Amino acid sequence: MKHFKVQKTTIVDLMILFSIIGFLFTYFKPSLLFSDTLISAGDTVGHFYGTYYMNQYLIPHLKLIGWSRDWFLGYPAFQFYFPLVFFITGLLGYLIPLSISFKIGTVLGTFLLPLCAYLSFRFMKFKFPVPIIASSMTLIFLFLERVSQNQVYSMWGGNIPSTLAGEFSYSFSLSIAILFFGLLYKGIKEDRYIILNAIVFNLILLSHIIVALFVLIGALFYLITKDNFKNNLRYLFKFYLLAFLLSGFWSVPLMMKMGYTVPHVWEAPSQTKELMEQIIPQPLIMIYILAIIVGIISIKKREKRPLFFLYLATFSLVLFLLSPTFNSLGIHSLEHLQLVKFLPFLYLSLLMAVASGFFLIPKDNKIKCILSFLFFILSVYWVQSNSTFISGWIRWNYEGYESKKLYKDYQKANEFLSKYPEGRVAFEYDPQKYDSGLGSSRATETIPVFSGRSITEGTHFQSAFSGSYIYNAHCEYSNGCSCLFGAISGGCPSYDIKMGTKHLELFNVKHFFVSSDKVKKDLSKMEEWKRIYGPAEFEIWELTTHNGNYVGVPIYYPILVKTNKWRELSYQWFKDPNILDVPLVWTKLINSKDAKRFENKLIEPSKIDLTNIKKVKFKKNCNIQENIQTEEITFTTDCIGEPHLIKISYFPNWKVEGADRIYLTSPAYMLVYPNQKEVKLYYGNTFSDITGKILTACGILVIIVMVFYKRFRKIPFNKGK
Repeated sequence: MKHFKVQKTTIVDLMILFSIIGFLFTYFKPSLLFSDTLISAGDTVGHFYGTYYMNQYLIPHLKLIGWSRDWFLGYPAFQFYFPLVFFITGLLGYLIPLSISFKIGTVLGTFLLPLCAYLSFRFMKFKFPVPIIASSMTLIFLFLERVSQNQVYSMWGGNIPSTLAGEFSYSFSLSIAILFFGLLYKGIKEDRYIILNAIVFNLILLSHIIVALFVLIGALFYLITKDNFKNNLRYLFKFYLLAFLLSGFWSVPLMMKMGYTVPHVWEAPSQTKELMEQIIPQPLIMIYILAIIVGIISIKKREKRPLFFLYLATFSLVLFLLSPTFNSLGIHSLEHLQLVKFLPFLYLSLLMAVASGFFLIPKDNKIKCILSFLFFILSVYWVQSNSTFISGWIRWNYEGYESKKLYKDYQKANEFLSKYPEGRVAFEYDPQKYDSGLGSSRATETIPVFSGRSITEGTHFQSAFSGSYIYNAHCEYSNGCSCLFGAISGGCPSYDIKMGTKHLELFNVKHFFVSSDKVKKDLSKMEEWKRIYGPAEFEIWELTTHNGNYVGVPIYYPILVKTNKWRELSYQWFKDPNILDVPLVWTKLINSKDAKRFENKLIEPSKIDLTNIKKVKFKKNCNIQENIQTEEITFTTDCIGEPHLIKISYFPNWKVEGADRIYLTSPAYMLVYPNQKEVKLYYGNTFSDITGKILTACGILVIIVMVFYKRFRKIPFNKGK
């Protein structure tokens, strides 16, 4: 009879789990998910490039991180963004079409969350029907569209609207985090699974660092309880140490190079009402009330498991409220904390706390079975009553470019671009036309996929050292203006096609992808521009003032600038057309060689000083031949000892042979002084890369030792034999 009861509850669990997955498929229709179309909507469209680059370059070169020429002016792909989901989809792309593997990757977190919640509650020793109730209640979180009538919950992470907008890595990481909490509970109680938990934590970290921070703080719960404090401390110390060692190859360079990123701060709501709606969403008010009741009862009964989820919710709220303070401390890593990213933890933790409260229900299996089905039905009913736009957004996303009205025009323009091998491509920022005609305001970020050409913008904009200059300039040559980094660059300019042309030339842009009639008309009046494709919906214009080469000598000799505030000065330089052709070389120290090499120097200049710099014309004619590869730049020159500007973003991983060093040069380029005819720049390892890899190797060695030690202890030894 006892065996029958266990089997019966397992059948109920499986029935409801399959029903939840089936319900999700009524929204994410297989005919959309498994069709060979390229996803197009929100930021998700641009993220396809990450899967494409992982599949085409990184995986074949046995890399998880590398340099990409295709976005911005070059940037370190997956050094600062989260590689795991892209690695999974890139790998899967060798078995099925890459477009389908990417679609699967975008919904992994959504489909895994109910299962991970169920398994987590099982690992936490919750009895039937608590795990399956928790699984059902994840539907409320996944389909939460708004926190109020006027505030849509998207881009914050975790729920389906955020996933559709491009936060699918966050969703995947959050699902694994919920599973991890169950594994951690089981591991601490049984003093086991340190290796497994360290590995699972690294899956979370490589999917989203904010979720990893949430997990690290969550684990500290076991140090604020009186039970087994010493054992818990010892377990967590081992876990934290092993997790850190394993993550070293990625986390150490990430932290050490954070100064080469551009923060994108998410401001707190200015109105108290708006802030409170984010903290206490109107659709979840009853959940908040129930969570408080569960907390009170759990304290009285000394039941710590529900209190764990309330602890998670409390710290999520604290981090949400303190994020603006952290942003203002001037610490690079803290500048990237976005307060809204902590809200999903708050909502989901409270839902899980309510689910955990059902440990109180009677032991009657009939009642438990009824409650299991009842909560699934109520969750589905809640979704059907509150979901308004998710179904349409899913269809819009997964139908892909191919169903959009301007897809053929976009495809033809890209086919034309593919015939031209070199020089960058810039596209006009025309959000309304791209959104209605191609599916997303960021649809043109796939130009490298469609044409094989490098472009000036991309989705991983915080990873781009040069991103703030590009997003500032696109306001000058576009029908729209995102003003993405206006807060740190001193505001954004208005439309000015002449200044925009100067900046496009600075960016080594040879071809311009133009969409609006306004910009097409203005370009037709300028002698610098020549239309080479069109008239059409999307036209290609060529900038005739330069040849598109990435290596060359500057018009004026560079000026060495000693300063600790180079970013501020660089924005001033970038906005002044009179000095835009004078490279400024940024340094914190001037050694004797640099003092001799640079005739003109500025020591801690003010913004006014930049307007009066001395311009010295470079008069030599230099013969330069270049070969530009993804992670290697070689060139020959007959101007040995003279400044050579490489119009690719500076990054500390770039090394040089044939010159003594690489200088950081405005806006964020590289400059070398060759000491021989042949020069080679290559993307190598820094001290932090090597240190991180050594730490990871040590972590793997620790795992091997731990595994063999456990097996060694199990071997029986008989002294008499």
